[in-house]
Amino acid sequence: MREIAEAVGVSKAGLYYHFKDKEALFLAILTANLDSIERLVRDAKQQGTTTRERVSRMMQAIFEQAPNQRAIIRLASQEMEHLTQAARAEFGRLYQEKFINQVEEILQEGIERGELRAMNARVATWILLGMAYPFFYPAHERELIATGEVINQMVRTFFDGVAKPNCI
Repeated sequence: MREIAEAVGVSKAGLYYHFKDKEALFLAILTANLDSIERLVRDAKQQGTTTRERVSRMMQAIFEQAPNQRAIIRLASQEMEHLTQAARAEFGRLYQEKFINQVEEILQEGIERGELRAMNARVATWILLGMAYPFFYPAHERELIATGEVINQMVRTFFDGVAKPNCI
């Protein structure tokens, strides 16, 4: 807490005035990040007309975030075991509400409009996000230099598969 207080230019007491402990500060950071992601997904839903376009816009917006912002969700998963059960439950609820459910809604709407075949939208959400999560690690930052190509390939793979069209 002392190092954080110094980094943001407040006293340690000032930091404790706003956050009772490290866990509260960590949860505040996670919640702010989820609020930001929720806005990105909501904007993608409003701007895109097709499911594919919405997913592509969402991925573009997420990957355009600064690396430290993208890394927060990865950090959260690594540090969850250090939080109290109540804090883990609250973060899990927010993560589902603000991110996972929003992505699932995009895919479910695509299924209902006939853009996607009938499938379990929750499973499809985890498959889609599973393709994205490796790029949340700093080790893959170089691949994101060509963000457009990474996103295009990810979206193309998710929607079209990897087989040649005449081999399906």
